[in-house]
Amino acid sequence: MKYQDSINISEINLFGTHDSLTAFVDMEKVCRCQSLTLREQLALGVRLIDVRLNRKKDGFYLVHSLADCYEDKEKKIPLSFSSVLKDCLDFLKENPDEFIVMSVKQDRGIQSRFFFPAFYSQYIKGSEEKWYLGSEIPSVSECRGKIVLMRRCRVFPKYKRENPCGLDFSHWKDQGKKWSEKIYPVKLNKTQKATVQDRYGLEPQRKWHKCAGPFLDRCKCDKDNICVHFISTAYRYKNESLVRTAEKMNGFFREYNLTDGKGWFFFDFSDSEIAQKFG
Repeated sequence: MKYQDSINISEINLFGTHDSLTAFVDMEKVCRCQSLTLREQLALGVRLIDVRLNRKKDGFYLVHSLADCYEDKEKKIPLSFSSVLKDCLDFLKENPDEFIVMSVKQDRGIQSRFFFPAFYSQYIKGSEEKWYLGSEIPSVSECRGKIVLMRRCRVFPKYKRENPCGLDFSHWKDQGKKWSEKIYPVKLNKTQKATVQDRYGLEPQRKWHKCAGPFLDRCKCDKDNICVHFISTAYRYKNESLVRTAEKMNGFFREYNLTDGKGWFFFDFSDSEIAQKFG
């Protein structure tokens, strides 16, 4: 992707995937949100990935709620974060002008403020140069060749003062089935914020026409504000998988006239037609 070095990454449209690592997952009907592997997504143009983790004694593993994610369709090898990180770093080594924004969230286990310190110690410490860990929204030039950390897990205030912890999305309010057009701000730091639309419990027709579409119409990102759009929902039609739900939501988006400066987008079952709208 070609972006001007001087603009902040909040000012560009980023193509992303929701529950990015669920191509091979348990409970497929309710938990599978993607058909492409991470490598295939990056090749397609995805630059915003959604990582959901469970911490175990030997490391961190990819999950979607109660379901485990795997390396391949045989589902014999659990998908570790080490494997995901390698794919990201390999891509950036081959494409040093690119960057990847990685949303990191604890999706299983007792929610703990020790989660991120353990994650940092195992995967970031000693390799800080491979990440953008600042709390300020970076310019494109600041994050080329790096993983930009979008942190959705909380940390102790003292730890945060002493360590770089990335863009702070830890105060994200659950939106579920709320169908109003209200914008939900997330305070990133003293001067910058994000506004988020994540009505994950709504039926596609209502979500698009009552929430996602109106929010898209009126939002405008700038250097101090990130607009985040979930073009996905966990709603399932009777006896159907999430594929049909995604077909509906993605269909609405395909017909939308996407202009510059609208923000960051998360999709289920991303494809090349959607990728084309991001250039």
